[in-house]
Amino acid sequence: MTVLKLYSMSVVRVDGKKRGYILAVMNAGGEILLKCADENEREFFINPRSIVRTGGEIVFDRECKREPHAAPLRLNAPCFDGQGNYIGAFEDCALKNYALKTFLIGGKRYPAERVAAGDVLILRDKSDAPAAIAAKDLFLSAVMS
Repeated sequence: MTVLKLYSMSVVRVDGKKRGYILAVMNAGGEILLKCADENEREFFINPRSIVRTGGEIVFDRECKREPHAAPLRLNAPCFDGQGNYIGAFEDCALKNYALKTFLIGGKRYPAERVAAGDVLILRDKSDAPAAIAAKDLFLSAVMS
């Protein structure tokens, strides 16, 4: 399952009543939260734990409240590395059991643990160790002087 595929699905409650469509896929700390709207444009949220099944549509059993820290995954948002270099645009995200697994950015795949997603995406260094980065910078500055 991918984020792009989720946007093409309608959402339906278990009792068969059509509920609407997906407005946004939210990043809620590594899991997703679906922000939806019904035919009257009333917004509601679906937690993946309440999804009963998927196919051409998402069938769920109950709505949930919005997670206060959840932020929308913005397709085509710019992505930068830790030094501020542009890497590419956020194209899609693969999900496993509705958890973020890999991000497709600029044609390359990156593990979700390395990506901080907000208005822009930041790709963390593989080591993600500030001491290692500081040591590398210190070494480079010593070599260059």
